[in-house]
Amino acid sequence: MALGVKIDFDNIYEVTPVIENLNESFFETELVDGTRTNLHVEIDNRPHTLRENLYNLAFGPLNKKGQIDDRAQLTHSDYAKVFSTILFEAKNYLLRNPDHQIGIDGSTNGRAYLYFRFFKKNYDYLSNYFDIYCVKYYVRIARIGEEQYEDPFDFGDVMLYEEKLEKKTKNNPKFMYNYFIFKLK
Repeated sequence: MALGVKIDFDNIYEVTPVIENLNESFFETELVDGTRTNLHVEIDNRPHTLRENLYNLAFGPLNKKGQIDDRAQLTHSDYAKVFSTILFEAKNYLLRNPDHQIGIDGSTNGRAYLYFRFFKKNYDYLSNYFDIYCVKYYVRIARIGEEQYEDPFDFGDVMLYEEKLEKKTKNNPKFMYNYFIFKLK
């Protein structure tokens, strides 16, 4: 799968902004089977309800309702280019809005672990642009309806603060980070 991702802002897809919403763009990616699909990147227009100046970044293909499907399972031919493009868009947003922070939710434990590994593997490169923070509980308690029971967690083991991602930061399956905050350096 995508474990060998090397982030490189000089190796990205051509991005097309969505004119009606300056916080949304899309790019075309190629899948392993040779088909092409558009991936949308959108940063909320409103800050997160539980934290000032934090804006969620969502990415994925659009569903039938025209909303980003952040749980879609795609097999990209070039994961490095996909994630480089997404993080490049995050960097550009933060350059336009330096008082903001970007949050990326690992919508499942598998994705959260994958993102953690990406960010750790690319720590030297990413730390030139961002301070990255890991949070365990953040989005899980903000989920509503049936979603909050799809991926339950231990309320007694909720961390109420962010931890700065460092080279030495370890992720423990019993204490898995599931939300990542990017601040511009």
